[in-house]
Amino acid sequence: MFLKLFVHRHYSSVTFFTNPPSKESEIIHLCRLGLLSQAIKLLNTIEKIFSKPILYATLIQTCTKSHSFNHGLQFHTHVIKTGLETDRFVGNSLLALYFKLGSNFLETRRFFDGMLYKDVVAWSSMITGYVSVGRPEISLELYGEMIDLDFEPNGFTLSAVIKACSEIGQLRLGRGFHGVVISRGFEENNVIVSALIDMYGKNYASGDAVKLFDELPEPDAVCWTSVISALTRNELHEEALRFFYTMHRKYGLFPDLFTFGSVLTALGNSGRSRQGREVHAKIVTAGLCGNVVVDSSLVDMYAKCEEVYESQCVFDRMGKRNSVSWCALMGGYCQKGDFDTVIELFRMMREVDLYSFGTVLRACAGLAALKSGKEVHCQYLRRGCWSDVIVESALVDLYAKCGFDNYAYVIFRQMKVRNSVTWNSMISGFAQNGKGAEAIAVFEEMISEGVKPDYISFIAVLFACSHSGMVDEGRKYFLLMINEYGIKARIEHYSCMVDLLGRVGEVEEAESLILGAEFRNDASLWATLLGACTSSTNPTVAERIAKKMMELNPDYHLSYVLLANVYRAVGRWADALEIRRQMQEKRVNKITGKSWI
Repeated sequence: MFLKLFVHRHYSSVTFFTNPPSKESEIIHLCRLGLLSQAIKLLNTIEKIFSKPILYATLIQTCTKSHSFNHGLQFHTHVIKTGLETDRFVGNSLLALYFKLGSNFLETRRFFDGMLYKDVVAWSSMITGYVSVGRPEISLELYGEMIDLDFEPNGFTLSAVIKACSEIGQLRLGRGFHGVVISRGFEENNVIVSALIDMYGKNYASGDAVKLFDELPEPDAVCWTSVISALTRNELHEEALRFFYTMHRKYGLFPDLFTFGSVLTALGNSGRSRQGREVHAKIVTAGLCGNVVVDSSLVDMYAKCEEVYESQCVFDRMGKRNSVSWCALMGGYCQKGDFDTVIELFRMMREVDLYSFGTVLRACAGLAALKSGKEVHCQYLRRGCWSDVIVESALVDLYAKCGFDNYAYVIFRQMKVRNSVTWNSMISGFAQNGKGAEAIAVFEEMISEGVKPDYISFIAVLFACSHSGMVDEGRKYFLLMINEYGIKARIEHYSCMVDLLGRVGEVEEAESLILGAEFRNDASLWATLLGACTSSTNPTVAERIAKKMMELNPDYHLSYVLLANVYRAVGRWADALEIRRQMQEKRVNKITGKSWI
C-alpha cells in the first residue's frame, strides 16, 4: 500500500513537471526572444482567439521592437474584435507602436484621442512625442489638459515639458516647472535635474544651471555633460573646460560622446588646438573614433582653430559623414580665405542644409563670384527655403559686395526676421557702394527698431561717412558709439575717422585724434593720415607726420617720398636730396606702381 502510494505520488509529480507549456506561454516566450514570425506562426495554429491582454500587449511590443508596423496594425484589429481596446496595458502598447513606427504623428494623435482609458503613461508618451517632432507648444497644451483631468505628472512627464520649455525659450515657465519638480520630490532625480540644467543653459541662464548642478548630492555623468553643454552654449568656455577636467580627473567619471562634443566645441571656439589634440587622443583611447557625432566635432574643432589640414585629415578618415561634418570643413576653409575650396566642397555635398548655404554664400561674397552666388541662390529657392535669417543675411552681403546693392536691399526688405548681421550687411553694402546717405538711413532705422548696434555696425556707418565726406555725421556717430552705447573704439573706428578727417583736409584734428588714442603708435593709422597729407597745404604738419611714420616704420617708402615732395614744394631742395640719400643708405626701395588694366 505504501509502495503504491509512493509510485502514485512520484508519477503525479513527474507528470506535473513534464506537462508541455501552453501555447500562450510559448508565444510570449518567443516574443521575448524577439522571434516575431515564429510567434505569429504559432498563434495562427490556435483555432480559438485568446482574449488575454498580456498576450496581445506582448505581441504588439514585439512588433514595435521588430519595426513591423503592418503586423502591429493587424493585432490592433484583433484587439478591437476581442474587446481589449479598453485595457490600459494593451492601449499603451498600441500607442507606443503608432508613436515609434507610424508614418504620420497625426495617426498617433488620432489613436490617443480615441483611447477609452488614458493613464499618465499615455499622456506622457504624447507629451514626449510632440517635443520629439518639433511641436513643443502642443506638448505644453497637452500637459495643461492632463493636469485639468487631475492626473499626477511623473518624472517622464516633467522631463518632457521642461525640454519643451528649452525648445521654445520659455524661461519663466521653465522656472515654474522647476518649482513643480521640488514640490513633487523629484529634486534628486538626475534625469529631471539634467533636463532643468539644459533648459537654463538654452535660455542663457548659465548661473542658474551651475547653481542647480552644485546642489546635487551625487551628479552622474549625464548631469556633468548637461552643465558643460550649458556653459559652452553661453560661451563660458573656460568654465566648461574646468568642469570637464574636474569630472574626469577628480571624480573619475568617463565622458561619453556628448560630453566630448561639448568640450570640443569649447576648445574650438577658444582656439585651443593643443588641448584639442589631447582630447582627440582621449577619444581615440576610448574607442569613440568612427562615431559621426564625435568625428564631426573634431572636424569643427580643428577648423575653428585654423588647423584646416588636420580638419581635412579627420574628415577624410570618416566612414560616415553628415551635414555637420561637411559644414564644419567648409567653415574652416572659409575662415582661412580659401573660398574656391568651399565652393568645390559644396558641389560635392549630397545633402545640403541651411548652414551650408550660408557658408558657401560667404565664400561667393569673398570671391565676388556673382554667377556662383546666383546658382546657390536659385538652389536655395528651389528647396523652398525662404525664411532663414543666416542665409538671407549672406545673400544681402553677397549682392552688396558684387555691386548689386539695390537687389540686396530688395532681399533685405523682404526678410521677415533680421538680426544684427543682416543690418550690418546692408549698411556695409551701401557704404561700400558709395551710398553714404542710404547707409545712414538704414543705421537710423536699425536703432529705431530697437536693435542695438555693435562695433561692426559703427565701423560700417563710419566707413559710409568717410567715403561720402559726411564729417559732422562721422563725429556724431563716433561720440555716440563711445558715450551712449559704451562701445570701446577699436583701431578700425579710428582708421575710419582719420580717413574721414584727412579727406576733408582736417589733418591736424586727425593727428590729435590719433595722439589721444591708445593706438597712438600704430603705424597703420599714421599711414592713413600720411596719405591725406599729399593734398595738405601745411608743409609743417606734413613733415611732422612723415617723420613720425619714418620713426614707426623705417622701411615704409611712401614716408620718404612724401617728405621729399613736401621739401620740393617749398623749395627745400637740399633737404629733398637728403631724404633721397637716406632712402639709398637704408636701402628703402620705392615699390613700382601696378595696374589691373
